[in-house]
Amino acid sequence: MSKRVVVSLCVALVLCLGLAAVSHAADEKAGCQAKNFWQKLFNYPANVTKESVNVVADTAKKSTEVVTDEVKKVGQVTSGDVNKSGDLITEPVKGTADTVVKATEGVVKAPVEAAKQ
Repeated sequence: MSKRVVVSLCVALVLCLGLAAVSHAADEKAGCQAKNFWQKLFNYPANVTKESVNVVADTAKKSTEVVTDEVKKVGQVTSGDVNKSGDLITEPVKGTADTVVKATEGVVKAPVEAAKQ
């Protein structure tokens, strides 16, 4: 190896050791903040996924409730409760609209909630 390469490696080693010593001697709180930053940065995608799964689960639950209520209304109308026939049309529309609104809110809020954690 040439003399320049050896000198360059020695200088790089000294710089690395110096930086390691300075970072080790730095305030522990600053190191903790840096660690928390990186931990939050790498946990963020997992938290977004978790929040998104919660939104999907809530949406599925609400959709199931809308269908269940509609089946109940159909049963009531077919058993002779004609007053409920208007609900056969309005209730699914209201329930579906409410489900869509809640799902949209959840999707928009998921990244924000994930960043809070």
